[in-house]
Amino acid sequence: MRALPIFAFCFGFVASLTTPVSAGVKVNFSDPQRYADADSRSTNVQQDIKAYLQRLGSKLEPGFDLNVTVLDIDLAGFDMSSRGSNNYRVLTGATSPKVRLRYTLTKNRKVVTSGEEWLTDQFYLARAGLASASDPLRYEKNMLEEWFHSRFASHLRKRG
Repeated sequence: MRALPIFAFCFGFVASLTTPVSAGVKVNFSDPQRYADADSRSTNVQQDIKAYLQRLGSKLEPGFDLNVTVLDIDLAGFDMSSRGSNNYRVLTGATSPKVRLRYTLTKNRKVVTSGEEWLTDQFYLARAGLASASDPLRYEKNMLEEWFHSRFASHLRKRG
């Protein structure tokens, strides 16, 4: 009677070795107290960016995993909170969003591509129609989405 549980365990173990691992994204924030923008230290900003990158990562084909470390964040605009306005940012063409990150894309635990990049969108104000006006991170998310699709286009699930 003990042979059946052992067989089931062995079969499950072997199957797990041959089954592709589902796509996933791990996001870490490296040393946020040193980020260029004080607002980027907010856990809400970090959680929102993490959730957004994970949502983008869900578009990867099965077997792919993405590990992203956010090294710096400089939100679009400049912060006016010190002047009495809470969560108020002034946007100009000279205050584009910037995110520095390091990434590694793997397929079945083998590195496909990796790198470290500074993302910026100098024309973010011209793309305002692409984002939800109520999302305070709309410019950063547009920039991250463009980067994600340009960097990993050949590894995305096919629509069908």
